[in-house]
Amino acid sequence: MAKKDNFEEYAQLEEYISQEEISRIKSELLTCSEINTSLTGTIVELDKNFAKSILVTTNDMVVDDHGLIFDAFIFAAANYVAQAAINKEFSVVIGSKCFFYAPLKIGDVLELEARALFDETSKKRDVKVVGYTKEIKMFEATIQIVTTEEHIFKLKRPPLTAAKPAEDPNASAAATMANPEAMASALIASMGK
Repeated sequence: MAKKDNFEEYAQLEEYISQEEISRIKSELLTCSEINTSLTGTIVELDKNFAKSILVTTNDMVVDDHGLIFDAFIFAAANYVAQAAINKEFSVVIGSKCFFYAPLKIGDVLELEARALFDETSKKRDVKVVGYTKEIKMFEATIQIVTTEEHIFKLKRPPLTAAKPAEDPNASAAATMANPEAMASALIASMGK
């Protein structure tokens, strides 16, 4: 069945973009080079601070016998197109605010457009992502992305002192962990803007 799904997915993609154009765009993409585009969508347009993708929903994304698509695939597609709009080799999502206006079902085609905001020299960027199926707005998000000079795993970790210590000395280990905002601030500070 997987071969049939892949053929049908490509056939639907052909309505939007040629195989040659997919190859050209892939050669220009600096981000997410090893991503599985059958699960995150295919970038069909790429420009400075802009990217557009097509996500063809498949059996691998279904969560029930009604053909409902798991919303995490929609977010993954939005994340991918957002990173493509910035198109830096090393970037990571640090926050998002998203809205799912309607569910997707198997066979739906989701078109996502991402526009990166702020100056492209900024390490922290907001990206506005909007998704449509048959001209109906299905999804909208603002995704915050930080770009780095090297892979996130090679960066020096920010000190835990950036977080406010727990007031109760008997508090659980989870309570003493840094909050996400403090960690993001420390990460940005460690990069030396």
